[in-house]
Amino acid sequence: MKIASLFIACSIFSIIYLQSCINNSESNTGERSPLVFSNFDSLEHYSIAIDLYKIGELEDKQNKIEKDNLLLSVLQDSQVDISLLPRLKEIGYSNRSINKSLYRPIDSLFFSKVRKHYLDTSCIQEFRDILVFYKNKKCIGIAKICFECRAMVSWSQNLKFKSFGDWSDYDVLNPILQKI
Repeated sequence: MKIASLFIACSIFSIIYLQSCINNSESNTGERSPLVFSNFDSLEHYSIAIDLYKIGELEDKQNKIEKDNLLLSVLQDSQVDISLLPRLKEIGYSNRSINKSLYRPIDSLFFSKVRKHYLDTSCIQEFRDILVFYKNKKCIGIAKICFECRAMVSWSQNLKFKSFGDWSDYDVLNPILQKI
């Protein structure tokens, strides 16, 4: 009997507490305050479905055309060349805008947490996923990601990508990007 009463009391307290949190997030006009993220207001995901066999064929190809060289450059370079951003679709990457409802978990992975481990891998990195961060319609950061090797290289104007990179970060980010 005492346990049931305690359970009911805790449930009522939880409901009241949650309702107050919801009310506090609303402004005086009754509208909810906009979500504010660390640094970006728009986010795009570029990806390419290419296997290692196809990449090997491209590498071995004697007379590569410019498109082949650009694709290999984006896939394999451990640097980010922002000038290639407008050409990603041309070389086979698909582009999808990320829904704003997914910004919070991505923001927390890249900018809001403390990175615990610095990983190094002997895997040959193939950057098939690219996140492009925008602020006021201007590209402010790019993160090239290899989920197989658990590696990332980034470029930014003012963003600090120091948070992303723990082993578990890749396990969290990959399903988020698959939802798009």
